[in-house]
Amino acid sequence: APQAADARPRWISFGVLGGSTQPDAALADYQWSATPEFGWGAQALVGLGPLAGGVRGWRTGTDQALGVSGAPATTRVTETSWELVGRGRLASFWGTEMFASASAGRLALHFDPDRIQVATSGGPVEVTFAPIAEWIGGGGMSFTRPLAASWRLGLEFERRFFSLDTAHRSGTAIVESREGFGDWSARFEVARVMEWR
Repeated sequence: APQAADARPRWISFGVLGGSTQPDAALADYQWSATPEFGWGAQALVGLGPLAGGVRGWRTGTDQALGVSGAPATTRVTETSWELVGRGRLASFWGTEMFASASAGRLALHFDPDRIQVATSGGPVEVTFAPIAEWIGGGGMSFTRPLAASWRLGLEFERRFFSLDTAHRSGTAIVESREGFGDWSARFEVARVMEWR
């Protein structure tokens, strides 16, 4: 007879992540590079039947051109996110499981260098790039299949969204606003899986 849903094995997994993230093309308007960058992280999930949830840490980065005489050409923007992750299985085929996924959490941006000197008519002025923390959320699709013993291989594609306070020049005025941005990520996961009933 078929097993009841609550008799399905429960499992927990601990995985390492690697892949790339492509920033929003609109960030190029603020001198950010919008080319894909390497990313890495870790993920822990708990599952029962077709559902799973857990936490994920992900780190990537990009460069922002400064265009200031006497300062470095760019500052490195490091992006670190910590997110809650939820998955629901959509289908299984040829030993592969397909999931819809959603995530929500916090994004932290840090700059290196985070201070530069800008020459002015009144002498040098120090400009500081303060760290930024924002909410971030997204959704995507993931695919997993078992490897040898208790190991699993995964592939995930995700689109995430966040907002930033921005400032740009319009004629002689500086316009400040809050704008929405996003990124695309493709991640591989190798995870150790432990099951129990």
